[in-house]
Amino acid sequence: MLRGLIVGLPAALRALLRRLCSIHRRQIRPGTDQCNTLNSPVVRIPDPLIYDQYYLMSLGLPITWDNPDISIRLGGAPVSPSSLEADTTYTVVARIWNNSLDAPIAGLPVIFSYLSFGIGTQSHPIGQTKVNLGVKGGPDQPAFASMAWTTPAVAGHYCIQVKLDPASDANWNNNLGQENTHVAATSSPAVSSFDLRNDTDQRQTYEFRVDSFTLGALPPCPPPQGAGTVPQQVNLLSRLAYLATQPGGRPTPLPAGWQVTIAPEHPQLAASEEVSVQITIEPPAGFSGSQVVNIHAFRTEVDGRAVGPILAGGVTYTVNAS
Repeated sequence: MLRGLIVGLPAALRALLRRLCSIHRRQIRPGTDQCNTLNSPVVRIPDPLIYDQYYLMSLGLPITWDNPDISIRLGGAPVSPSSLEADTTYTVVARIWNNSLDAPIAGLPVIFSYLSFGIGTQSHPIGQTKVNLGVKGGPDQPAFASMAWTTPAVAGHYCIQVKLDPASDANWNNNLGQENTHVAATSSPAVSSFDLRNDTDQRQTYEFRVDSFTLGALPPCPPPQGAGTVPQQVNLLSRLAYLATQPGGRPTPLPAGWQVTIAPEHPQLAASEEVSVQITIEPPAGFSGSQVVNIHAFRTEVDGRAVGPILAGGVTYTVNAS
């Protein structure tokens, strides 16, 4: 039937089909795969990222919950997330990076939400916007996404989350940043609390770890390459693994004389159960100045079975004394 269809075609078209078939037969060598393969596929995958505490700790790096890529502003001036007024409109600004040298993103979705102050607490949407993110080293990288947010009518401490939602990503694990800090400007000792919620569907046991890690200054940029050279892609995992070996890439214990008491110390929570965790931070006698205290919560048991430890979240306190 196919032969009859070809015969019925105009003579010029039949000649063209025969010519194409002849060329195709000459290109196929006996004993080779007859499928066509792209010799130089153009596959460019972006890698949008933000300071993601969960991803960084999974690589063995110390973290802070005072996120360098998330800021809150009022009238253009930065304000502390622990000093927010009720029923007041602020602007949340997220700084977004791209680890790809050749794959920009047009219209990258950026999702803003907030939690009550604590770990694993309920998420409430703020809004969503889009940004154009350039390539690494280009003029449109980093990009900045802004979202207006009116705080709840009830005063309190709130945690901001920013999630990147690209259509394609070389690394899906570095897209969620969280800003979760509290300033304790009190006399000794500093007493506070936060909510710990089991946001899973299984019974969980938690434990806490404390350190005083803070982000240092950014390392200097590498020397410029010669004119006409193409920058080489840097493997992010290798770079992070290198940072973990440096003095600033390891957890920092609290200075001598500091005491942190956490109660309950090993809470066990059923699915969706929530408990208030009491924190008492006591500096050494005569302390003055400012000290960062990071508290990280880990899941250690699931329904009585040992796991992890798996990072559940955390809080960064800044203790000020004069």
